[in-house]
Amino acid sequence: GGRDYGVSQFNRAVDAMRQPGSSFKPYVYLAAMLYAGRKPNSIVVDSPVCIGNWCPKNYGGGYAGAVPMSVALARSLNTVAVKLATEAGRGSPKAGRARVVEVARRMGVTAPLPDTVSLPIGADEVSVLEHSTAYATFSNGGRRVTAHAALEIRNSRGETIWRADRDMPEPVQTFPAQTIADMNSMLVKVVEEGTGGRAKLGDNIRV
Repeated sequence: GGRDYGVSQFNRAVDAMRQPGSSFKPYVYLAAMLYAGRKPNSIVVDSPVCIGNWCPKNYGGGYAGAVPMSVALARSLNTVAVKLATEAGRGSPKAGRARVVEVARRMGVTAPLPDTVSLPIGADEVSVLEHSTAYATFSNGGRRVTAHAALEIRNSRGETIWRADRDMPEPVQTFPAQTIADMNSMLVKVVEEGTGGRAKLGDNIRV
């Protein structure tokens, strides 16, 4: 929700739609691994790219040249994300974007995700709930997660009438475990060495 339910009852986690920006790129990278055979150590080239008259730039300007894919994700290179989406479509930007949307759907995203050239760099809108639920597929070893708010429900007599681990459908293995493990190794680098440094937990914290 918001800061004060009395002021606004709008649920920002469930109903608000916002651009995910670079946090959308893991869907692109996963699509490239699934459909173009890319690996974390595959070399990608950060250089100018245009689709029609749209030419994305990197946040800091300039280009990094040839780098491993894991470095490209850690540094959130926009041109590489666009190129990888095209690779997922076997050279077709439109087909590649359709592959990226397919991956997002398989992870649980139901937002419209209209086909725009800037989709690979997170220009389309998703909800916080859907986006975080989809990300849980990474931490769940490639098994799709169903979002739920309650672990257990009891009646007035204290009897359990519903329990998540008993009554919800079993998670489905949606992606190969090894591919997800490779993705997770890259996502760790985003926090340890890249643009996600502010999300890094202290050295004395264990999860």
